[in-house]
Amino acid sequence: MAIDFKKIIEKLVSADLDFVLVGGFAAAAYGSSLVTYDLDICALTSPENIKKLRKALKDINPRHRISQTKPSFLEEPKVLEGINHIYLETDLGVLDILSTITGVGDFESLKRQASEINVFGHKCKIISISDLLKSKKSLKRPKDLEVAIELEAIISKLKKD
Repeated sequence: MAIDFKKIIEKLVSADLDFVLVGGFAAAAYGSSLVTYDLDICALTSPENIKKLRKALKDINPRHRISQTKPSFLEEPKVLEGINHIYLETDLGVLDILSTITGVGDFESLKRQASEINVFGHKCKIISISDLLKSKKSLKRPKDLEVAIELEAIISKLKKD
């Protein structure tokens, strides 16, 4: 399924959700050749933010994609305390909401180092390239290690310029 990055980001921004773009979308924004089919963000998974997310996503059929039964995110989980990561599929594509980033830390740590970019006419925070590199290296999956090599080359070029 293709993803409509623009519409999902517009929904997140319009919900006044405090988030940082991470993952493949962030890597592509820095110049990686990676093609990504989902949107990964880091955000607090507090009850308040989960309510904001539910309101923002209600018209695009958000479902938990890891579960066999794919329950609606609008109804599950009922208890909003203690949630770390939320993996969704929607009518606009896959959206993963992470509360921590491997190799980097929690949302607040990530946010402090984040930059701000313009995405589809909206100001959004994006993981710093150095934090993204740390994350990709610490994940150690082949596709992440390939992106790490690209990010190292991008960083090296930026230092020369």
